[in-house]
Amino acid sequence: MKKTTLISSCFVWLLFIGLNAQNLKLAEIFNEGAVLQRNSKVNVWGTSSAAANVTVSIQGKQYQSKSDKSGTWSVELSALKEGGPYAMNVISAKDTIKLNEIYVGEVWLAGGQSNMAFMLVNSDNGKDEIARAVNKNIRFVMVPYKAYEGDKNRGDMNWRTATTENVEKISAVAYYFAKNLQAKLNVPVGLICCYKGGSGAETWMTRESLLKNPELAPIVENYENYFSKLGKTKYLELVSDYEKDLKSYQDSVKAGNKNAKNPKEPMGEQNYNRPYGLYSTMLQRVIPYSVKGALWYQGEHNSPRAEQYRTLFPAMIQEWRSYFKNPDMPFLFVQLPGYANADSRNRPTWPELREAQLLTWQKLKNTGMAVAIDLGNKTNIHPTHKEPVGNRLAAIAFNTVYGFDIPYSGPVYKKVDFKANQAILSFDFLYGGLKAEGELKGFSICGTDKNFVPAKAEIKNTQVIVYAEGVTSPVAVRYGWENWPETNLTNSTGLPASPFRTDDFPMITAGIRTTKY
Repeated sequence: MKKTTLISSCFVWLLFIGLNAQNLKLAEIFNEGAVLQRNSKVNVWGTSSAAANVTVSIQGKQYQSKSDKSGTWSVELSALKEGGPYAMNVISAKDTIKLNEIYVGEVWLAGGQSNMAFMLVNSDNGKDEIARAVNKNIRFVMVPYKAYEGDKNRGDMNWRTATTENVEKISAVAYYFAKNLQAKLNVPVGLICCYKGGSGAETWMTRESLLKNPELAPIVENYENYFSKLGKTKYLELVSDYEKDLKSYQDSVKAGNKNAKNPKEPMGEQNYNRPYGLYSTMLQRVIPYSVKGALWYQGEHNSPRAEQYRTLFPAMIQEWRSYFKNPDMPFLFVQLPGYANADSRNRPTWPELREAQLLTWQKLKNTGMAVAIDLGNKTNIHPTHKEPVGNRLAAIAFNTVYGFDIPYSGPVYKKVDFKANQAILSFDFLYGGLKAEGELKGFSICGTDKNFVPAKAEIKNTQVIVYAEGVTSPVAVRYGWENWPETNLTNSTGLPASPFRTDDFPMITAGIRTTKY
């Protein structure tokens, strides 16, 4: 009996030690190969037993923390020097976590929808680029797609080198951005890839932030009222039907049926595109990892509500800055390119979305916009020209974030003067002047009747003169104001002008605040 009791006691004691040793944990994004932001305050966090002392050591310095009642702890590293690999130790009273391969450099978060998710392997010359990818100083982590709480993870949060064996599925835009940065700055570059095709901006925000803004609250109210009236039982029935239809569709596609129709997923608590959905299942998993800035390529989903995007997009940027504890965080984004099938009724919704993006850049500090109007595909919403997009984002970062004196924007409309039958346009970001290949394209003009007609345009010194036969007293000019415009105005560096309008006539998306489910 005594021997049995002693064995049982030893087993309980060993079990206690084993369980206690598992208490100390780092957040899942901290693992071998991670890149931390240099010359900055760096957040490191995790969990342990309640009220436990935790020490983090790196580069010869120690940082102390104590977990709260729930076991959560965090420390703030400071002034880390670039390079690596460095060892980082996390120590509590009864456990130690040791990471032997931590790098310090520049960290950027890449977000958005399918054009940010567009994989390197599918981009122009992507396979050749993959074969040449040998730079281990570019590292990335893919935040696993997860549609809802309880859904399976699709992938892991391990850091990988952006080399041939790993880089095939990375965002092409983010990869080319990082490649530029690493070559010029000569430090490790880390990418946090957190994006999902088809996603709206509102799914990357919190419920609270949407509700507190009168322009955005209808997004939440509409969804929650819809789901409440539908009821969970009916919703789950619709999900079951959808899953059957989806399998039939996939089988049909595999069988070679090109006319198969992809079923529409019902809106509800398992739909990734519900308001505040991907914030909670994806973005929140990397908050508040310290980053230099964010890259964003999105807007296609929100184009039917383009006017609202004027409020929604800046609100999202400010919320991200808050949650990443960086109120001045640089936020660089891509203006939508051209695409002929952007609206089923051929309404110019994408120009209105592009304008919302332009206004965001002009009004919100520490933002930058890469114009891509020349890089679209008339019949494909996913253009394959991703390298120049990444290059343009990098140029913005070099100039506005890192202080290099290099061109980073095409011409941007500044003002218009109307004289007789002409409109005289002035621009910023000339970099030596304006130019065009052949005759200027993409301009339209109207009189007091607000009926826009195609216009002739000429470059004269640093201005553009616009006019049209029959328009004797013009009141407004537009440039590139179509879903798929033909445009060719650039500055002397070849960077394209952003589409614009000089008027403030009512928008076709005015007042649209919600999506019909």
